[in-house]
Amino acid sequence: MLKGFKPLAAAALCLLGLSAFAQNAAAAQWVDSGRTAYLKFSFFGSFAEHTCNAGTAPIQDYPGSCANDAASGWTANHSASSGLSNEQVNSCGVNPNQLGSACYGLAYAINGQAFAGGLPAACNVGARAVVTSTSMETVEIQYEELDVDFIELAREYVCQ
Repeated sequence: MLKGFKPLAAAALCLLGLSAFAQNAAAAQWVDSGRTAYLKFSFFGSFAEHTCNAGTAPIQDYPGSCANDAASGWTANHSASSGLSNEQVNSCGVNPNQLGSACYGLAYAINGQAFAGGLPAACNVGARAVVTSTSMETVEIQYEELDVDFIELAREYVCQ
């Protein structure tokens, strides 16, 4: 009976170890790091600000001036997700002469590789990602005068 028990015990230990791993993997989730970038471009005025960490005041400047940008992967991830999100918007074809004409883009990047859409639910602990949403819309500014607003919002997430 003991001969048959050892393989069974070994299998039980393996399953126990795998279940602990599965619980760890299932528990990982994307958490907002506090690193953001906001850009608004318009014929009548532009605006850019970013934050380097959660709870800090926004900095009035184009993103990319935080001390840990390159080391954290922000620079590569922001560039990749912004590029793909902008491609989506530009390929849509906003009509600047039609009020309400709009196009939207959404992309994320991990390790500098961009993908269309929002973040996947599953992640590897320690991974960093940047999600960029972009919109381009024809708006009325005054007296039926039209303008095209371009807005880009990027936010960094860390898998924990």
